[in-house]
Amino acid sequence: MTLQHCIIHQIERPVPGADVTTTLRDEENSSSGPAYSLFEQLKQSYQRSSQKLYGHFDSEQTDNPVPGWLQEQQQGKSPFARTTQRLLEHLQQKMGDNDEAFSAHILFALETVMDQEQLYIFWFNHVEAAHIDNTLDIAPTQYIDSNKILYGARLFIEEWLEEDSQKYLSMITSRGNKNLSDTFSAFLGFSTGLDLVVETSEFLTIVDDYAQSLPEEKVTDYKGKILDYCIEQDKQGAPVVFEDISTQLNEQQPKEFAEFVSSKQESPKAEIYTDRGSLKRYVRYFGRDKNMSISFSADMFGQNIVYDEASGTLTIKEIPKSLKQQLKNSNKPTKE
Repeated sequence: MTLQHCIIHQIERPVPGADVTTTLRDEENSSSGPAYSLFEQLKQSYQRSSQKLYGHFDSEQTDNPVPGWLQEQQQGKSPFARTTQRLLEHLQQKMGDNDEAFSAHILFALETVMDQEQLYIFWFNHVEAAHIDNTLDIAPTQYIDSNKILYGARLFIEEWLEEDSQKYLSMITSRGNKNLSDTFSAFLGFSTGLDLVVETSEFLTIVDDYAQSLPEEKVTDYKGKILDYCIEQDKQGAPVVFEDISTQLNEQQPKEFAEFVSSKQESPKAEIYTDRGSLKRYVRYFGRDKNMSISFSADMFGQNIVYDEASGTLTIKEIPKSLKQQLKNSNKPTKE
């Protein structure tokens, strides 16, 4: 992995309704040292996020200047620093469409991973804190919250330029502020290309279909391996590659599962991105109200836990030892 370019700019509106101002850096930040460390922290936060949307530049948004500027940078017609300045000025213009107050630093970075270029855009904030100064007094300070990216994007350059993908651009937006989220999406010209919930649901249905061909004693282990792999890939911001799973499941027949998946898909593909929420719901059943909370592993359903739809009852044949002890103690007579 090589961080080719890195630069940080600032954009803010200190109070609602005020003008949006920017502070632009002329020269790139160093691609090593503290800047590289910050980039790595932000990238890890981005990859771990379960809020990513996958898509592409909206082809119907003909007035979006972002793809053109990025192409100029790729062709060597515009330096990276100047390209990012234009991007921030474009974001400044878009922010004029709302009255929200905000303050952020924007890090633009171009990284090469296995000869593939990736452009990152990270919007990050500072957190108020306190420190002990030289006089041993308490003084206010700020630190970068690299664990929380409110808005961000990643562009796979080659996929985009080859124009054979609907998922070369991914984006994170904050659920807490719809106005800023919509503005950030409009700034990129983002269009959703994948419905992760639908794709994950289709894949998990195929997983269930394949499980029916296995001996009962192997089903739990088989599903566990697949889900562990899927969740780990999602945490890394990486796709689920069917050939990789297939090899891990059966080294003697490394293509069997991948071929089964391909035969069942409506539109066969070699890999997919997954929805983390769907994976978690597949792993566990859970539900709660103000008086009760229930959660159990999916492999217990139909065996030690049975649901009767007609009566609306749930029968638990085996309960955890700690719960059993609590119930046992509750039945003990109280001393008068």
